[in-house]
Amino acid sequence: MSKERAFNDRFLQRILEIIPGVLIWIFLLSPLWLGFSFPYLIINILVVLSVYWVYRAFILSFGTVIGYIFVWRASKKDWLKECQSLDKSLLPDQESLPKNGLLPKQLIVIANYGEEYEVVKRSINALLNQNYPKELIYLAVSIEERRTKRDEDYARRGEYLKRDFGEAFGDRLFFFVHPENIDGEAIGAAANRTWGTKKSVEVLEQRGENINEFLITAPDGDLVFSKDYLASLTFRWLTVEKRNQRFYQTALYTFNNNYWDVPILVRILMVGLTLPVLSSSVLEKNKRETWSCFTLNLGVMKAVNYWDTSLGIDDTTFFWRPYFHFNGDWKCEVFFTPLSADAVYNNNYFKNHVDQYKQYVRWGWGVITFPLAVKQLINNRKIPFIERATKIYHLFEVFVFWKVLGFLIAFGIPIVFLVNYELSRQVISITVPQTVSNLLTLATLFLIPNTIVKIFIIPKKPAKMSYIKYILILIAEAPLNILSLFTFGFLPFIESTTRMMLGQEHTKRVTWSEKQLVR
Repeated sequence: MSKERAFNDRFLQRILEIIPGVLIWIFLLSPLWLGFSFPYLIINILVVLSVYWVYRAFILSFGTVIGYIFVWRASKKDWLKECQSLDKSLLPDQESLPKNGLLPKQLIVIANYGEEYEVVKRSINALLNQNYPKELIYLAVSIEERRTKRDEDYARRGEYLKRDFGEAFGDRLFFFVHPENIDGEAIGAAANRTWGTKKSVEVLEQRGENINEFLITAPDGDLVFSKDYLASLTFRWLTVEKRNQRFYQTALYTFNNNYWDVPILVRILMVGLTLPVLSSSVLEKNKRETWSCFTLNLGVMKAVNYWDTSLGIDDTTFFWRPYFHFNGDWKCEVFFTPLSADAVYNNNYFKNHVDQYKQYVRWGWGVITFPLAVKQLINNRKIPFIERATKIYHLFEVFVFWKVLGFLIAFGIPIVFLVNYELSRQVISITVPQTVSNLLTLATLFLIPNTIVKIFIIPKKPAKMSYIKYILILIAEAPLNILSLFTFGFLPFIESTTRMMLGQEHTKRVTWSEKQLVR
């Protein structure tokens, strides 16, 4: 690349890094500057946004209810038997099926850093409990060299794995140490996962294995798969067209491992992730991108050169590598067998919330996807224009619009009347707040089904908890949902986007998360 082209590329990248932050602050401050100069315009916009909020509340609730029905139906099936009952000769894309047998081999790659060994051990035991042929499950664990130098127990993870799982996995158990200070790599999960996956591919190919007959899943070390997880995703893989141009994610991503051990606000935040993911899996599957735990063909993973090791963010950014490799023909397929993660836990109540905020800041740095993806969408003419425009709009929706919508609806009208005192003397000062209040009340009513679904999804109440306390907790969660919306659900994302706008390097801000068992 010439110096001029490199400069232009970097200039475009910087402009695109600035855009989300600038737009967010323009929108956040719009009740001030429009409230003074064009008050009726901003008032009408805010009323329309309130109507849209009601619509989204209905969509969320409807999708959640339908999604849970699918989850319930899926739980009644033996997915391994469902796979085995398929007629291989009738399945689509015969050339991409395993040559011998029907079921693909599964490579599970765990990049372990912040999770205690007992947390990782719990996750691996869940793999051994899968309703899937054990001889088809391969496990790779990759740890960080930088931590082995200061943590003797961490450095012995390989010994522990061989002791506890060597007999169960045999030569299907791989262990790697990711070297520190590799040129061009950012500290984080992407580099570690890439190392573990690359080394696994090397071992498999040396053995003469066809990696195109493998599926790869790279979960965090705290994730626990439900018994039919691998079989359920395999059934979906077997039965869809263009199976290797698709990635596979569960519709029900829960945080049930330690649900009742974390503070109530953290529980609310976790359910606030679970339900929208479930709903979008039903009604807006085309908008889903790779997030946290996903599965794809191992040959495709190698073809797109794994994760981007220069980034500290690994999951949402990965989506775009296969997307551009296949010129836009890269989509999500969902299945309805759940997995469960750990919510952020610290035995210090205050620090638990601080750690949770830091995790949301890490997630907020997913905004780095915006400049990386938009730049390629602008330049890739092999993807149809409508598809590219749709994706750019979706990125704007995710990283700008949804980050400010709640704030504008809740505080926009009061700010307008505050900066434009003349309006307070008019009828509009009564009718507009009342209209918005009625709309938000209607939106809240639409969310009642979500509360019912949540009760079925979360773990049963602890045995020592009385039913009265349980009911009081459920009631208390209603106002705390609003608190979470304007604190953890708002501030960390504004912080990350603003930092990117100001030119701060995300690789210096994003760190590994820590996961520990409750003691």
